[in-house]
Amino acid sequence: MTNNQSSSGVVTPLPGTNNAQAARGFVRSVNDWLMECALDDTDISELLSGMASRLVASGIPIDRVMVAFKTLHPLYEGVSYIWTKENGQVVRTTHMGDDEKDRDWAESPMKWMLDSDVSFMRRHLIGPSAVVDFPILETFRRQRGTDYYALMTPFVTDSDSTLNSNRIFMTYLTRRPSGFSDEDLAILSGIQRRFAVSCKMRINHEETRTILETYLGTDAGQRVRNGQIKLGDSTKTRAVIWFSDMRNSTSVATHVGDDAFLGEMNDFFGATAGAVLKHGGQVLRYIGDATLAIFPIDEDETNLETACYAALYAAAEAQLNIDALNARREEVGKLPFDYGLGMHVGEVIYGNVGVSERVDFTVVGQAANEAARIEQLTKQLGRRVLVSSTVARFISCPTEEMGAYELQGTGVSLKLFAPDFSETCHRIELMRSA
Repeated sequence: MTNNQSSSGVVTPLPGTNNAQAARGFVRSVNDWLMECALDDTDISELLSGMASRLVASGIPIDRVMVAFKTLHPLYEGVSYIWTKENGQVVRTTHMGDDEKDRDWAESPMKWMLDSDVSFMRRHLIGPSAVVDFPILETFRRQRGTDYYALMTPFVTDSDSTLNSNRIFMTYLTRRPSGFSDEDLAILSGIQRRFAVSCKMRINHEETRTILETYLGTDAGQRVRNGQIKLGDSTKTRAVIWFSDMRNSTSVATHVGDDAFLGEMNDFFGATAGAVLKHGGQVLRYIGDATLAIFPIDEDETNLETACYAALYAAAEAQLNIDALNARREEVGKLPFDYGLGMHVGEVIYGNVGVSERVDFTVVGQAANEAARIEQLTKQLGRRVLVSSTVARFISCPTEEMGAYELQGTGVSLKLFAPDFSETCHRIELMRSA
């Protein structure tokens, strides 16, 4: 079969084929469309759906197509897209990537192809030449599959990285009693490399977005992608500002040792910063064991109350998370976590600081400093959470006025309030149980 395909992917005449010229024209038209998709940065779901519809319209008897590849993401290692003729839809699935525990992957044709460095394989699923040597093929045969064809295309993602290689797997299944013809296989092989190029373009796009959003946050990552990368570039944003800090980090670090403290910090951030993200906030920076986050407010401030409400629920959720985490820590003899949280309303400035060769995208502003100083007063006043008057006015829970305090180093005096989250925590627990 490979002798009938040139390195450029163009189909050459096959013995016994009367439609070789039409096949070549079809492959060229699909490949041209795929290159347009690559230039347009087309989503892979749309890419797969469009290609499958073209193949079906041309008479190629595909009933199921799958695309799979590894990706760079903090939550998963692989992605697959499956199109089926039955419903004409593409389903995207993420995969955790633990090869030792993933039996489906370990026993898959793709794993065998990867280990054997085989670029394609075909399996007849019925008839005297049937070879059903993988569990998934037996499943396909029970689903009336008759012929299976898989392709693996390697590509380089980053020549300067140790993770510089990837592979795109493409599998086709048909239910046609006679299976795939030689001409069908030649066409599928002929479009494979162009399809892989289009996928690679989108994979690079998605990985760039993931890296920026993981390290900078969703909004800041979007701003960088939109060109805000020059030294001194900045944008003002009005927001409810969240500043939380672990109170007893030195004691915890001493108790568990330096090597384990990173894991302890991640547990703490999961409970606090995780609550911010769950309720629509944006984590801007981790400063040691502190978190700076915002709940953005529109220019006309029509969502000010909504932003304060979201911050309230995030604060209550963080309290529940920390209490639950501490209960588990007590069971294994670990010190409990404690923290302080200050919330305030004001403007922050997204800006690039540093030197031209090494820029850091950061957040500065008087209001951010004031939120940090409010948090510092939580320990002095014996409260986990303190908020400024603007936040107190718009949150739907009882608050206790603590008095006016000068915020260290700012020259500003603010009236502070301690919210009572009891009812909010109860509502969150009811939602969790539901």
